[in-house]
Amino acid sequence: MDDQTTRPYGSRFAAVAMAGGGVLYSVAGAFYWAMFPDEVSETAANADVAASALGAWRVETLLFALAHLLLLPAMAGLMVAVGRRKRLVATVGGAFVVPALYFSAVHLWYYNAFFGALAGGGVTADAARPVVDALDNDPLVVASFLVWILGWLIGLLILAFGAWRARLVSLWVPLVLTAGMVLEAVSSGLAPKLVVSALMAAGLVGLARGLRPSRVESVSVAGR
Repeated sequence: MDDQTTRPYGSRFAAVAMAGGGVLYSVAGAFYWAMFPDEVSETAANADVAASALGAWRVETLLFALAHLLLLPAMAGLMVAVGRRKRLVATVGGAFVVPALYFSAVHLWYYNAFFGALAGGGVTADAARPVVDALDNDPLVVASFLVWILGWLIGLLILAFGAWRARLVSLWVPLVLTAGMVLEAVSSGLAPKLVVSALMAAGLVGLARGLRPSRVESVSVAGR
């Protein structure tokens, strides 16, 4: 029996999850910036931002939640595929990206749902500020946020370049992901953020192509 049919979380599942999660991640980002193009000066201001278009805020929350739920098993599959040729790279990259995606799902869901609930209840940024400031200054919240941001940034790029070194993907894939992350960090405004979404979608779909069962198997055979 084909090994891929006996493992529901094999490379075929990881490839589909990576492509689906990548597209959803990019759509969620583009949707957010299209609906809420103005950057906030403080976290509490998200209550007023959510109130300005509550339905859109909740749609964006669901899109990001689904994207991260798909990307978590996708990255686990990428770890396995890269680990067949580059075990240390896969271990280090996975140690960063898997906790990052877990905390990002928790952080995004609770923070976004929290501000949606405030907006739905008519609570303004001024009224929410003491609670939000307490959350922002809590060590556990800060730590989870840092694990999310740094783990996603470092872990994804380690695995992407590892996939290139393992001959799963072409060099353009990690380079496009690097460009997307750098642009995300240094840019503001709708137009550059839409470019970020396009770059991240291209890079993550490129990783998905490298996880196709035929590609993973051909690389494994070539490395024997």
